[in-house]
Amino acid sequence: MAIRSLGAASGLDLESLVTQLVTVERNTKVSRLDSTKKELDSSLSGFGKLKSALTKFKDTLTALGDDKLRARTTSIKQPTDTKTYLEAKSSSTAAPGNFDVKVKSLATGSRLESADLAYGSASDVVSATAGKLTFEADGKSFDVNVTAGMTLDQFRKAVNNAEGNFGVSANIINAGSTTGTKLVLTSSITGMNNDLRITNDNAALDSLSTRANGSTIDGSGGIGVDIAAGDAEIEVDGISVKSENNTFTNAIQDTELTVSAVTPDGNNATLTIETDKKAAEEKIKAFMDAYNSLLTEVNTLTKNRTIGDDGKTVVAEGGALSSDPMVRSIMSQVTKTLGSAFSSGGAELNNLYALGITFNDQGKMEISSTRLYGADSGRERFDDALENNYDKIADLFGASGGITKSLDKVISQFTDRDGLLVNKETSLKDQLKKNTKDREAFERYIVSYEETLRQRYGALDSTLGQLQSTSSYLVQQLANLPRFGS
Repeated sequence: MAIRSLGAASGLDLESLVTQLVTVERNTKVSRLDSTKKELDSSLSGFGKLKSALTKFKDTLTALGDDKLRARTTSIKQPTDTKTYLEAKSSSTAAPGNFDVKVKSLATGSRLESADLAYGSASDVVSATAGKLTFEADGKSFDVNVTAGMTLDQFRKAVNNAEGNFGVSANIINAGSTTGTKLVLTSSITGMNNDLRITNDNAALDSLSTRANGSTIDGSGGIGVDIAAGDAEIEVDGISVKSENNTFTNAIQDTELTVSAVTPDGNNATLTIETDKKAAEEKIKAFMDAYNSLLTEVNTLTKNRTIGDDGKTVVAEGGALSSDPMVRSIMSQVTKTLGSAFSSGGAELNNLYALGITFNDQGKMEISSTRLYGADSGRERFDDALENNYDKIADLFGASGGITKSLDKVISQFTDRDGLLVNKETSLKDQLKKNTKDREAFERYIVSYEETLRQRYGALDSTLGQLQSTSSYLVQQLANLPRFGS
């Protein structure tokens, strides 16, 4: 058991001595551990910031890749301000232009009716025997089983609730004594020659069919087509185009039109397809801002420590990654790639300078409005590219061998799951774990060290105490000897 108060026997301040020795041992090691942990934390944070800046920059590259810079805006001047007659959207490959569009008709589904006076009320029996009806339109079909004694209203419900019903609606209209009760069937399948057809497997159901049992002739049954299914029709610059539904795909190449109302006579809609220059400029500026932020972050992380004139005083601390050469290497590779020529943009637009983007004295991207040496300014070159080489900008960035894929290849070797930055972070985290284990091991050591010191100095204290006691006894005995005092 450790002695809690050393020096009690000898009178020496051994407690203070042990405390000082333990403190010196602890502070020396803890200082090294704290310094190591601070450096590791700083480096880990620095690599995290670097990876974040690189990832953000890479995200802006993604927004410039493929055909994302070929965006088109599609606008429509409707014939009237109170109604929408058609809508449109264009893909990135649609050619800009203005088009006059007239909506002549909308696509319709077929409407079928039973014969006049075929039924007197909804409770009339439609068939005395059982059978099956098959409903067909445009390659789709479903069956309705008719039971013996089924009423007209029960038949209506059976049609509407049939499994696989592709859009057939059955209704009953009570038209009065001269017409009777009518069964009306409407189909949502539109397009010419897509009329609803009803066939049966029992001649007793001919009154509910468009084809009599055993016949191949439409109209031979008791249900007739009141309104035939029809196509939608539009005129684009006077050219007639039809569709079996209300959507026209590629009537204007790479554009989808959806019509919802017939336009008034002599008052057509105007469709305008334009390049989306504003969106392209915003994406390119986001790319430039992300690069500039990356450069600022790298400069902050790699700045050197500043020493005062006395050669000793630290005026400013260095960046968290100032001693790591990989960071500057990353920026060097990115900058070198950006300064390259790219054949993907063609002779007109084969580098960033041709697009109007240059690097200022701080190495940051800019589109300058200043003319130098009689050449066009960056702003003039940029506006000219948007106006006259819009799709070439997309090629410069997004085509195979363009800026996006070239930079992505450079950055991915650092930011991917098995990239160099991730490996760096993993290594630093492992070192931090080791630092924690070293600290725990040291805490166990310092407890043992203190215990050892207390045992040693406790023994010393006991020995000194005994020696002092013996000395005092001897002095006392000698003092009592005869004539000892003289």
